[in-house]
Amino acid sequence: MRNLRAYLHSRLLVWGLLLIGYGVLASVLLLEDASLTILADTAVFTAACMIPLLAVDAARWLRQLRDLQRLGPSDTLADLPPVHNAQAREYLRLLTAKEHERQDAVMRAQTQTKNISDQFALWSHQMKTPLAALDLLMQVEPVDRKTARTEIASINRYVKMMLTFVKLSDVNTDLVFTKMPLKPLVTKTVRQLATLFIGRNLTVTVNALPTVISDSQWLGFILEQLLTNAAKYTNQGGVTVGWQGDALTITDTGIGIMASDLPRLFEPGYSGYNGRATEKASGLGLYMSKTIADRMGLKLTVTSQVGQGTTVAVHFAQQQWRTE
Repeated sequence: MRNLRAYLHSRLLVWGLLLIGYGVLASVLLLEDASLTILADTAVFTAACMIPLLAVDAARWLRQLRDLQRLGPSDTLADLPPVHNAQAREYLRLLTAKEHERQDAVMRAQTQTKNISDQFALWSHQMKTPLAALDLLMQVEPVDRKTARTEIASINRYVKMMLTFVKLSDVNTDLVFTKMPLKPLVTKTVRQLATLFIGRNLTVTVNALPTVISDSQWLGFILEQLLTNAAKYTNQGGVTVGWQGDALTITDTGIGIMASDLPRLFEPGYSGYNGRATEKASGLGLYMSKTIADRMGLKLTVTSQVGQGTTVAVHFAQQQWRTE
């Protein structure tokens, strides 16, 4: 009975129009002095025509309602019963479009979750090396404080890297561009990495650098990653920071990078031959640097020769304010 009441409620307008139409017809016949017999015959004829049509309409409407009621949470839009009017088709079109949007959002969320999980796995693996080294140092008396500080600095860098990775999706909303001299930022970053450079007995030379327009926080992260990589893969000599054309250059005298590895350096999790050989790379630093650089309008390029060293260039598209 509930379904039948729902049907009647949905057809109130139709029933109302029929009654009004019959009332108008009856009024016209009365004005024409038609007999009650004619009125009754007209009513019977109308009912004989309309009742079968309404019965068919009711049966189809109730069947569709029952089909919908049988659907459960696990059913999809493809399981919906066929529709027979333009309004229902439009509703179905909108539902289908929304369902596709939802599925796309779910796929993106699943991909993002997998990427985060993969990066955390790489990061946790990378953290094991300094933690294990620090654990061994603490077991031997007297404790080698210099080496311990080096390992603690490594742990701090990895923790900072992962915290930055978590914020990576918010880079666009966190950018604050200002006119800034490069040399103080480079010098500050070198000082933060002093333990690493001193521990590897490397020199660092910072040449004259211009003033650029950039975000100091995120640019500082990029410089830290590039300088850390330069130090990790340089056994003797040093690192030179300079300016060439439109780019800040970081050049080391390290082991260099194989030509086959260069095209994939900025892929997430890719550590290349050097990283696998030395087990010093997680493949996160350069990927994050490239991602941040792209969002800042910067371009990273790498040139290298095995056994001679590597140069990483950070190209600045805009070096001065433009006014209109």
